[in-house]
Amino acid sequence: MAMNSSSDNSLLHLNEVTVAMVPWPEHGHLNLLFYLARIIASHNIPVHFLCLTARNQDLRKRLQGGLKASVENLRDSNIHFNDLLVHSSPTEKKDDFLERLGESICRTCHELSTNTKRLVIIHDCLMITYIGNHLHLMSNFKCYAFHPTSAFTRYSTLRQTIHTADQDHDEMIKQLGDEFPTAESTFGPNMAEYVEEELTWKHNSGDIINSCRELEGKFIDSLAKVKENTPLWAFGPFNMLPESLDSFSNSSSGNKSTRHNCLEFLDKQDVNSVIFVSFGTTTTLSQEQVKELALGLEQSNHKFIWVIREADKRVDMENGEERHEKIVLPEGFEERVEGRGMVVRSWAPQLEILGHPSTGGFLSHCGWNSSMESISMGVPMAAMPMTVDQPYHTLLVSNVWKIGVSVWSWARRKEIVPAVAIEKAVKTLMGTPEGEEMRQRVVELRDNIKKSVSHGGLAYKEMESFISYIIKN
Repeated sequence: MAMNSSSDNSLLHLNEVTVAMVPWPEHGHLNLLFYLARIIASHNIPVHFLCLTARNQDLRKRLQGGLKASVENLRDSNIHFNDLLVHSSPTEKKDDFLERLGESICRTCHELSTNTKRLVIIHDCLMITYIGNHLHLMSNFKCYAFHPTSAFTRYSTLRQTIHTADQDHDEMIKQLGDEFPTAESTFGPNMAEYVEEELTWKHNSGDIINSCRELEGKFIDSLAKVKENTPLWAFGPFNMLPESLDSFSNSSSGNKSTRHNCLEFLDKQDVNSVIFVSFGTTTTLSQEQVKELALGLEQSNHKFIWVIREADKRVDMENGEERHEKIVLPEGFEERVEGRGMVVRSWAPQLEILGHPSTGGFLSHCGWNSSMESISMGVPMAAMPMTVDQPYHTLLVSNVWKIGVSVWSWARRKEIVPAVAIEKAVKTLMGTPEGEEMRQRVVELRDNIKKSVSHGGLAYKEMESFISYIIKN
């Protein structure tokens, strides 16, 4: 399989269009854009993935590990990794680092633009601030913003900041009161400034959302009306599209010779008997919250797999230094739940866990990636949101789709979620008729999505429409 560096541009002059993918440099964001990169590359379009060297190295390993060594894969030979050598120091402000990253991205884009008739830049929406001032060096380019969140989140935050009228939305806010997430309570006081920057950015040629009409048809239509002069495509979940359905989804290190031991644990359990617990790659839980979570899982008497990752460690910044504290579980916890519960302190194959017949529920922060993966595998959710878009997704899960429960009140978000609330949510999801009804609804959603992303389905057609558009425009 051919994997090309940034210096390998020998074939670019043959292409009418070259695509540059510009992710936000966090795993949850860049993984989605890498799915999209593979989808575009499957249409014989050269795609350059512009990211930090360490992130690209990880993607290379995962990609190579997901392919049979004896088979040359045409799609992935169209993917080129452009390593951005931007180093940060412990004392450097995050914005300063991102500014330098943005400059490096734009220099690379300029180099790519000289060897193609048109450069299509698909960037994470968060990168607008850092690349916007440097693109004037080129003339033959188009920019498309990828939004790694739900249409509902985007519509609601836009509506709150630009104050458009929507009777249905106003009624939802009225009914939920303090439970309805405001832009300030989720994204902070600068959200209006960011929205203004997004809406006035002159380079935007279109928007892409990792969602589909089977899930968010109403909100996709509402969002399109707010930005009526900007094309909008929604053709997710990316992980379910035929072009991205392979072992890359579940490979972390390229080593597929051994099966993760949590899957062996699941093999021994009854159907829908295990709840999967994970709070993503960026969520930090306090030691107090970890204790309550452990006690809630223990007291529920249900089987579980709990993934405690690097992000679950306490991280403090003092005098420019980062300090990690090892998460400490309650004394004797792992011994008391032995055989019933499993704690994983490293990476775990989330999609494979969610897709296993023994997994019957997902206790999650309700990040959009995790929400989409849970729905795509037909698994109901217990939602425990922390920040940004997660409370909006919780509303979708509990109030709109009715495929899960909210663990704790958003109005009480500053409090530690007690063990009794976690215990109640797990028991509701895993052991009641109400939970079974949620499971039936999410399975129906899953089946509808599968049809949508299959050849000839609505999401698949929208994906094809996007590919056609970037080729012709």
